[in-house]
Amino acid sequence: MKNIGIIGGGLIGSSWAAIFSKSGFNVFVYDPYPEVFNGYEKRVTLFLEELKAIDDKVDVDQCLNKISKNVRLEELCAKVEYIQESAPEILSVKQELFARLDNLSPQNVVIGSSSSAIPISKITQNLRGQHRCLIAHPANPPHLIPCVEICPGENTSTKSIEKAKEIFKISGSSIVTVNKEIDGFILNRLQGALLNEAMRLYSEGYASSEDIDATIKDGLGLRWAFMGPFETIDLNAPGGIKDYMARYGSIFIEMAKSQTKIPDWSENAGKKLELERRKVLSEDDLEKRAKKRNFLLKQLRKLKIDNDET
Repeated sequence: MKNIGIIGGGLIGSSWAAIFSKSGFNVFVYDPYPEVFNGYEKRVTLFLEELKAIDDKVDVDQCLNKISKNVRLEELCAKVEYIQESAPEILSVKQELFARLDNLSPQNVVIGSSSSAIPISKITQNLRGQHRCLIAHPANPPHLIPCVEICPGENTSTKSIEKAKEIFKISGSSIVTVNKEIDGFILNRLQGALLNEAMRLYSEGYASSEDIDATIKDGLGLRWAFMGPFETIDLNAPGGIKDYMARYGSIFIEMAKSQTKIPDWSENAGKKLELERRKVLSEDDLEKRAKKRNFLLKQLRKLKIDNDET
């Protein structure tokens, strides 16, 4: 496998281009809006430079030479062995796009979607090529956060799943296999559980948004940077995870009883949070903060690699 197709020249698609090109693949990029390529090379160069800071063997110029941008969809489909779709998170858009990809590409080409929440069976429900379609959902930004969820549908073939896994293994991804289809997959369901509880605590006046954020960034998040929830509780009781569950399980059961109320995601709640957040971080500083986030992620990723925490 040498050639990868990417649908979408925006942030996610650009990040995929950096990932696949640094992993030795030739990359072909299509976007229905050619204007997205005006700042494309600058964007991908930045992502490759961030990857080089993690792995000094990355040759930025060599990677850029492996990327063919703004190619016709027909050309892309004819040349590649795998396609990663990163179109907007709109079901009808993805359905139409997958229908075109299914018609244009040879039957051996596996087609993955970067969808954040839509199961592949909904996207491909009317396609003859369902066997070669799956979700390959990244965290954002993909080139700095290596987790990729592989989420097949009931009709996805084992061969297609294994081919996708091989590509992402070569690309240095941490592969999460989702055994059964579910909206939001694993990552966004876990994130959603935390966000919903944060919204409940905030809207009911238990703490400010800034203080709720602090419990994660200065508390739980420090552990979660290198271990998940099950390993965390395995280490938080003298006798391991079974001991933890015996000691504290009843506490979490009682809390769960009060976590059934749907939190306030209304427009009014959004306006209130917006006012609070803009006092902490002005709108003019959003991009600067995002850049610092990427810098810190880059440093953290390198620290984990250097300490065999990959």
